[in-house]
Amino acid sequence: MDALKEGLLKLDPGLLLWTIITFIVLVLILWKAAWKPIVNSLDSRAEKLRGDIEKAEKARLEAEAVLNKNKEILDNAKDETAKIIAEGKVNAEKIRSEIIAKAGQEAGDITERAKREINTAKERALGELKLEIVNIATDIASKIIVKNLKPEDQEAIVKDALSKVDSIQ
Repeated sequence: MDALKEGLLKLDPGLLLWTIITFIVLVLILWKAAWKPIVNSLDSRAEKLRGDIEKAEKARLEAEAVLNKNKEILDNAKDETAKIIAEGKVNAEKIRSEIIAKAGQEAGDITERAKREINTAKERALGELKLEIVNIATDIASKIIVKNLKPEDQEAIVKDALSKVDSIQ
């Protein structure tokens, strides 16, 4: 409690002088012994931080470059995909047109073949008809020769033969 009575802020010139001398000696000792290592340590740490920041910046720039390159590759891939799809559609349409043309050609060929077969069958039928007509005419001629008929009978036989020919057609 004496300190409260005398006051904490009371200055003693002898104590002040020794405190200043002690402080200066301590600063000189720290200056000589610890100041340079502390400053060197702080400088090396600051230099390391600068290097780390530069490396981080360089890595960021490289990452941005890789990202931009990847975006470019992706865009090119999208363009190439669209191109391939468009080519596929064109090729599919071309194949479709070729198939339709080929089917039309085959249908035409089938139609022509059917017409030829019909014509062949028609000609065969006409040939058979002519043969039948010749047979009928021969039959008529033989009947006429066998029977010496009157002109009215001959006319009736010819009309009968002609009606048979008409019924065959």
